Amino acid sequence: MTDTIKAVSRKLDPNRRHCTFEIFGYDFMIDEDLKPWLIEVNTNPCLELSSPLLGRLIPAMVENAVKIAIDPLFPPPPWPNSKKHTIPDCIENKFELVFNELTDAAELKNLPIDDTMNGIIEEEEMEDEGSEDEEEENN
Repeated sequence: MTDTIKAVSRKLDPNRRHCTFEIFGYDFMIDEDLKPWLIEVNTNPCLELSSPLLGRLIPAMVENAVKIAIDPLFPPPPWPNSKKHTIPDCIENKFELVFNELTDAAELKNLPIDDTMNGIIEEEEMEDEGSEDEEEENN
C-alpha cells in the first residue's frame, strides 16, 4: 500500500495543500497460498454500513483516520471529558499512517518522474534503459 502512494504522491495533491488527508479503499484477493494480490485502489471507497461487521469496522476506521491525521494538529480534550465522544471499538488504534508527505516525500524528490505512467521510474528501470541506449549507440 505504501508503494502505491509513493508511486503517485506527486500527483495526489498537486497544489500541495497543507493539513489535508484522504482515505483510500484497497481491494485485495488472497490466493490458495494465502498470498495477497492488490486488485484496485479506490479514491472514493464505499463507506456503506450494509452489514453488522461493516457497521463496526467503518466507523472505527474513520475514527482512527481522524486520530492519525487530525489529532496531532488539534489534540482532543483530556480523557474524562472526551470518553463519551469516542466510538467504543476505537479505544485502541489498529490503523497506521502509510505515507506522510513531510517525512516520506523527501526520499522521493531525488527520483525522476515518468509522466507517461504518472509514477516513479525505479532505479533498475533507469539502469536497464541506459544499457539499451548504449547498445543502440554502439550499433
